[in-house]
Amino acid sequence: MTDMRKPEPRRGADIEIIDRSSGDQVLIPSTVRINGVEVPIPSGSSIKIDDMRDDEAVAITITMFARRISIHHEDT
Repeated sequence: MTDMRKPEPRRGADIEIIDRSSGDQVLIPSTVRINGVEVPIPSGSSIKIDDMRDDEAVAITITMFARRISIHHEDT
């Protein structure tokens, strides 16, 4: 029997960049969460956020430590 379910709609990730320092005028990221999960970032790494415009998706580049990386083909 063929599975006739509709695929889930694609959506972007929820990215939280959090500064836990006290009262500085400059935002210094100390925590990053992706979809609610805190991910470790190397000390001194940069976070690049492309220009934000109403008519485009925002691209974010983050250097982080990975526990596991999986690159594979998945049958649909």
